[in-house]
Amino acid sequence: MKTDQVKKINYAYLLSYSLIPLAVAALSLSIGYTFFRDGGTGAGICMFIIPLLAVLWLIFAPRNIYRLGKKRMVKQLDEMGIDRRQIFYSDGCVVSMDIAKGKIGLLFFWNPFQVQVAPASRVSRAWTDDGAGGAGFMRGTSRVSFLFELDGIKIRVNTFISNQRWKMNDEKVLEGISKADLWVQVLEQARIQGGGV
Repeated sequence: MKTDQVKKINYAYLLSYSLIPLAVAALSLSIGYTFFRDGGTGAGICMFIIPLLAVLWLIFAPRNIYRLGKKRMVKQLDEMGIDRRQIFYSDGCVVSMDIAKGKIGLLFFWNPFQVQVAPASRVSRAWTDDGAGGAGFMRGTSRVSFLFELDGIKIRVNTFISNQRWKMNDEKVLEGISKADLWVQVLEQARIQGGGV
């Protein structure tokens, strides 16, 4: 658990996650080309199996590591005695609020090994972003989120996300806006409880 400045990205994790599998795949292809030009089992392993495993790692590993981090976060918050009934799981981060103690628990997708807990009084502002764009009948959104600034760092938590544009009066968009508004209120309550102004 960390209580110092919030860190959204663990650059060592990001680089090792991406560079190590790419290096292993490149080395494997090089070995296969150098020592197994005539084919055979060694060529199949070096030229196909190992690069395929590297690609599968790049595709599936971050989601699974993040999922395990979410489970670990719940346990760590319980061990600290932080009430985690107000918790929101998003695609890029998890936000947990203990309103009574004025604490925020955070876990980020690109920093999945570090559960960070900070006083809510360090939140300088919180707001809803409906992502609206376009004019007239083209007006719509593909992302709704609530945002807050903690230690000068902007944190965006998606409450609705899609790969296509939805009308602003669509039920899913309205639900995302409602969730975002609710979380802005929760953040404000925790900030006041934690001694923020």
